[in-house]
Amino acid sequence: MSDADHNFADRVDPTAIIGHDGFTNALGESMASGRMHHAWLLTGPRGIGKASVARVAAAWLLSKAPAPAGLFGDVVPVFSVSPEDPGSNLVFRGAHPDYLSIEPAVDDNKSGQIKIDQIRKMVPFMAHKPAKGGWRVAVIDSMDEINRNGANAMLKLLEEPPEKAVIFLISSRPGQLPPTIRSRCRVVRFQPLDTGTSREVLTKIWPDADAAHIDILAQLCGGAPGRAISLAESGAADCYQVACSLLAAPSLDLGAMAALTARWGKGGAAGREQREGAVFCLDRLLRLAALTASSGANLAPCEFELRAIAALCERHSSTRLAAFHDDFVKDSARAEGLYLDFSHFLLRLMTKLHEKTLP
Repeated sequence: MSDADHNFADRVDPTAIIGHDGFTNALGESMASGRMHHAWLLTGPRGIGKASVARVAAAWLLSKAPAPAGLFGDVVPVFSVSPEDPGSNLVFRGAHPDYLSIEPAVDDNKSGQIKIDQIRKMVPFMAHKPAKGGWRVAVIDSMDEINRNGANAMLKLLEEPPEKAVIFLISSRPGQLPPTIRSRCRVVRFQPLDTGTSREVLTKIWPDADAAHIDILAQLCGGAPGRAISLAESGAADCYQVACSLLAAPSLDLGAMAALTARWGKGGAAGREQREGAVFCLDRLLRLAALTASSGANLAPCEFELRAIAALCERHSSTRLAAFHDDFVKDSARAEGLYLDFSHFLLRLMTKLHEKTLP
């Protein structure tokens, strides 16, 4: 599970789904039709709650509660999950024999990928009859972390789906998946939440938190509360505010920048969340600055971002800022993929951003 989605799933009410009625309605309609699709590809931004919703959907499918009868005695599936339901409770505890959750292994896994052996475990799981006599449900979080061999193994499962089995595949980058996988799934696009709904979710998670802090996170996360949790708990949001202050300053404080980037670009698996937060935040800042410089439009940044954006627009042309943004997106992915010194990469970028390039 991606860090953002993992944090979201662990911190919210396991039965709560806020803002994703489109998926739950589609699932209920599919069940009511008697033709439940065997594979669902849930797409959308990281941290939006795809994995959390998939787990709730698994709990619904494996619940013991009988569906209510309709007007003519027919069964009408209603998407409603109670944590007290014995079947649902087993899913939330990860103990249901007909539920399988696959995500990157934590130990001895420098690549952070889901390995082919994990996908192969699905074969006997899907081949056996359900232990509880109902459905078998698997959640793959996420397909973004599966390599080519793993994807090929997954394709074989999708080509010959067993009866009474449902697979939920999570992906934030569905365009990178093989078309043969996408074509065998029912694709559901999860839309970002609006700022108000994100604030509602975060307030439920942190009821005692400072309202101003919640407002900043709700604005920063781009409609993905799981991303807000990751930014807050990794310290990346705090680092971003310091970065904006340093970039807005009239003179370069190289020592303070080096101290910041050493923390923000910490290497190894332990620093992955901080690095992802740095990429997310600086991508946002450069994009906002480039758009502001080119159109002058007020794009509703956070209050602390305004001075940094103004300073960047004074130092660089819109073309230069757009180039900075494009280069950053490519170079950050390369630095992460090659396990380069990410703190040095961030320091070099921030130093360039502070240097004036306008004629």
